[in-house]
Amino acid sequence: MRIITEIELRDLYKKEPFETYKLPPSVKITPAGRQFLNDRRIKIIEQDSKECKKEGYLILDTGEMIKEKPEEMTHTKGNSLVLKNDNRIKFRGKIDSFEAILIKTITTFRDEGYLGLADDLIIIFEYTKRLLRAEVLDEPLPFIDYKGLTQDEIREYSHHPEKYLGVKHFVPDPKYGWAMADINILRTKARELEIAGIDAFYNGEKREVEREDIILALNRISSILYIIMCKYLKGDYDL
Repeated sequence: MRIITEIELRDLYKKEPFETYKLPPSVKITPAGRQFLNDRRIKIIEQDSKECKKEGYLILDTGEMIKEKPEEMTHTKGNSLVLKNDNRIKFRGKIDSFEAILIKTITTFRDEGYLGLADDLIIIFEYTKRLLRAEVLDEPLPFIDYKGLTQDEIREYSHHPEKYLGVKHFVPDPKYGWAMADINILRTKARELEIAGIDAFYNGEKREVEREDIILALNRISSILYIIMCKYLKGDYDL
């Protein structure tokens, strides 16, 4: 999300004083910035997406409006543009990669007859699609429904597998075979996706993560994948 600071507004005002300030959607002004505008009785005009589209494209990093979309930029939402290496776009790319590996792994397990294992991964696959939608449309993300477990229960199961699943903690090893190796790849990709999410949603000014629901979901997805690994080791998915 683009944040307009008092310093930016002061610099803009020095170049050319203004009586109104157009605020595009998905752009926020810091409290100090709003105070700067209020002190000078500058009216803030909050634009909607339709108004912005008439004017062209909004570059979020600078607040500049342009008529044509550059090839090196892409949409975040509506007419808002960022560079294609923006952390939020990188995060969406990671989701795309994670979904691709999920599809490949699910297909392999189905072909090999591990239908129960494939069904468990389908739960994660369908939820990942909801996660992407929630991020793109800025919607709240409900928690994943995996076997009716709460977020706290999923954490407990993954932290204490011997108590809940009858399997001691273990580290991945070639001796467990190709199926375990494939699930473990998914687990590591889920952890990478969580880190990419923090890069995308951490607000340095506020020192907080803006989409805690997404970060929580990603953390628990990696936990669910470890639970699936434990269930496989126990023999719950035997043919």
